[in-house]
Amino acid sequence: MTKYLNFSEDFTAKILSGEKQATLRLGVKDYAPGEVVIVRAGTAELGSAEIVRVRQLRFCELTDEDARLDGFPDLQALRDALERFYGKFEDSQIFTQIVFRMVR
Repeated sequence: MTKYLNFSEDFTAKILSGEKQATLRLGVKDYAPGEVVIVRAGTAELGSAEIVRVRQLRFCELTDEDARLDGFPDLQALRDALERFYGKFEDSQIFTQIVFRMVR
């Protein structure tokens, strides 16, 4: 079964430039290192990506480095973006961080 990583089309340039190499998804998600997934931004298919690392962690465990990997300047900018997608959330809520590398 083909898996996808879906993004808002706003992230297209950051994904294609390599500025965005990670994504956070609320809850526990089923991705594994080594898997190849199709990356979509809006309705556009951007190509394939290999999953490099997957970890579950609470929002309060994230760092500014995690935010930069996700294409944001700092943790507050990342939180603001996540709250636009998920609404308000607690620092203790679990997210799945998916680090990926575009392969084609």
